[in-house]
Amino acid sequence: MNNANTLVITGAGVSVESGIKPFRGKDGIWEENPVEMATFRKFSSDPAGFLTWYYKRFTSCLAAKPNETHSILAGNNIKVITQNIDGLHRAADHPIGNLIEIHGCIHEKRPILAEEWEELIPAEWDKVDENNLVDSLFSLFKIPSNSSIDPETSLRPHILLFDEMYGELYEFEKAMDWVIKADTIIFMGTSNSVGFTDSTLNISCRMGKEIIVVDPNPAKSFEQRGVKIVKQSSSDFCKDYFK
Repeated sequence: MNNANTLVITGAGVSVESGIKPFRGKDGIWEENPVEMATFRKFSSDPAGFLTWYYKRFTSCLAAKPNETHSILAGNNIKVITQNIDGLHRAADHPIGNLIEIHGCIHEKRPILAEEWEELIPAEWDKVDENNLVDSLFSLFKIPSNSSIDPETSLRPHILLFDEMYGELYEFEKAMDWVIKADTIIFMGTSNSVGFTDSTLNISCRMGKEIIVVDPNPAKSFEQRGVKIVKQSSSDFCKDYFK
C-alpha cells in the first residue's frame, strides 16, 4: 500500500471515541439547530447569543485527548483533511504539512476581515469567566458592550460557518488538489452532509479512484457503485489497514 497516494477525510465520528459529541444521532449537535446558530448572520446580529451557544456547545472538546485513530494516522504520516474543529489531529502531532482543517479550528480566532494565515491567533478560552460569561466573551473577541461587532477591530472564532464559503484561510484549493492527486480516498466518520465531502465523493467516483467509507452506520448517500463500505469504528479500521 502506498500511503503517499492515500487521502483520509475525517468527520465527527472519528472524535466520538475521544468523548466529543457527534453531529448526528441522539443528542448530536444537529439537534441544537446549528444551521441557524452557527452562522455569520447570527454572529453579526446577536454576538452574545452566538458566542454563548458556541462556547457551551464546542468548548467541551478542549479537554479531549486524541484517540487511536488520530495517533495511527499521524504515525503513518497520512494526508488528512478533517472537517472537525476540535484540533485533535494536531494534538496527536500529525505532521502539519499533511493536515488540512477544512472547517477551521476551535483553538484559534482571527480578525473578521482576515485574509492571511499570519492573522490567526490563539483563542485563549482559558480567559473566559463563566460567572460573567457574556462580558468575558465580548472582551475575548473585542466586541463593544453595545453588542455591535466592529469589522475593523472585532475578532471571531476561526471556524467556517454555515452561511460562509470555503476559502484560502481554510486551504480549499490545496484540499481539492490533494483529492485530485490521490489514488485512494477514505471517508472516515463523516455523514457526507456538507458540500466538501459531497463534491469529493462525486469527483472521486468520476475519476475511478478507490473509495472506502468507514462508519458503523454509514450515510445512505455513500451507497454508490465503486464505493466500498466498511462498517467498523475508525480505530479498528486503522489498526488493520495501516499496519
